[in-house]
Amino acid sequence: MYHFAISLPRCLFRGVLACALALACVGAYAAQDQVQFTEEGFVYIDGQPRLILGSYELPDDDTVLQELADNGYNLVRAKADKAVLDRIHAHGMYAWIPLGGKLALKEGDTAARAGLAATIEGFKGHPALLSWEGPDEALWLEWFRAYDWITSQQPAQLMELLGKAAADQPAEKVAELGVMLDKAIKLSYRGLWKESEALYDTLWKELAGANPHPERHVSVCIARAHELGDELTRGWECVWELDKRHVFWQNHAPGNSIADMQHHNRAVHAAGCDIYPMPFNTGVRHGQLADKNVTEVGGYTDIMDASAPGKACWMVLQGFGWCDLGDRFNPTDPVNGRRPTYDETRFMAYNALLHGADAILYWGTHAIEKDSKLWRDLMKVGRELRALEPALVAPKPATEPVAVAEGTFASANGDQVKLVLRQAGDDWVLFAHNESPIGAAFQVSGLPDALNGKTLYRLDSDEEHLVEAGGFRDGVRGHDVQVYATSRRFEAE
Repeated sequence: MYHFAISLPRCLFRGVLACALALACVGAYAAQDQVQFTEEGFVYIDGQPRLILGSYELPDDDTVLQELADNGYNLVRAKADKAVLDRIHAHGMYAWIPLGGKLALKEGDTAARAGLAATIEGFKGHPALLSWEGPDEALWLEWFRAYDWITSQQPAQLMELLGKAAADQPAEKVAELGVMLDKAIKLSYRGLWKESEALYDTLWKELAGANPHPERHVSVCIARAHELGDELTRGWECVWELDKRHVFWQNHAPGNSIADMQHHNRAVHAAGCDIYPMPFNTGVRHGQLADKNVTEVGGYTDIMDASAPGKACWMVLQGFGWCDLGDRFNPTDPVNGRRPTYDETRFMAYNALLHGADAILYWGTHAIEKDSKLWRDLMKVGRELRALEPALVAPKPATEPVAVAEGTFASANGDQVKLVLRQAGDDWVLFAHNESPIGAAFQVSGLPDALNGKTLYRLDSDEEHLVEAGGFRDGVRGHDVQVYATSRRFEAE
């Protein structure tokens, strides 16, 4: 029986656990020894909703680890090791432990279940632990194993075998097999997997006796991915029996269907994906959306929210340049593989948060220097977001104000600036979010009566705006977020 302590409507989870979870959430919050979230999905730590800012890198240097803590970061990835967790705790930070493949429990596998239970029992009581993580990109890797084989490795190997066959088989036969290979390739690119697989199997039989990897048929991998979702759910059930105090989260790749991710996300508290879109060029194809610009982050945040309805959304953002990864990925040139700029780094963070992310984790900082501009930019963004935490984790108002952008030469219809308003204590904070690449002047309307006659400071500038008749006028750059507040206490030092 599940007893996730998540306030309504965050307890309305889909899948086989929905009824049990709903029954568990009849109160505003359940027992204090269970993990809790706000309606917006921010996790409670020591009784307070917190914005999670994290790093996949656990620096070896204590000075660098403390630098993360001093600049607003409060979570790092850690192996299941008491000394490692003690070190993180000493810096006032929290840790998440990746469970990897041991989380996938097959039906009746008592040995694997015992091994998973031993890990949970061994570390669930450590004060540094905040979250357990499922195997990274598990769903995508099942699919990619098939896709890479059928569209790349398999055609190349068959082409090589076809070349060798030309030496001792009739030219007509070789030509016939060549036509078959060409058709199999074209069918695979059209997504006609079964038809393509049948031709490939025939080619393998003719040229090598049998297909060496029938388990990599797309149809087989799709079935395996579904089975893996069941195994991971079984693993989370085991964890929940032993530990109800920590967050269960799953990271996906930016390339799965919502339905498949929902199947994998049934028993987690938080789900998200990694998305690294910068710079905008045809060489970097990390995501699969039509939008290949910086705003792809927000697009994937929406998808991840749909993949785990009613649950928290933790997004993994770009802490590197593609050329920092060496020859693992293309491009490797310093232009198309450059690091994100400060403006891009800042906008991607806000783009995720203002689309509903409850946590931001950075991957790739292990590949950059700790005195580099990108590292300093990440620290600056961390300070800014931490200063705004009281507003970011605050409840949504009944209605949001609106902004109407003035006419411009760009392809815009007046709706490119979105507003998010939050009240933190006696103060108000307003975010103006422009996803268009073109700057826009805009008129705000619909602010609460309580703001009329008050001054809104545009943070990190010397500008002030007097609210009259529920609004004011300003302008915002393209791909930018401006923050206004009734107090400058939200500005980072």
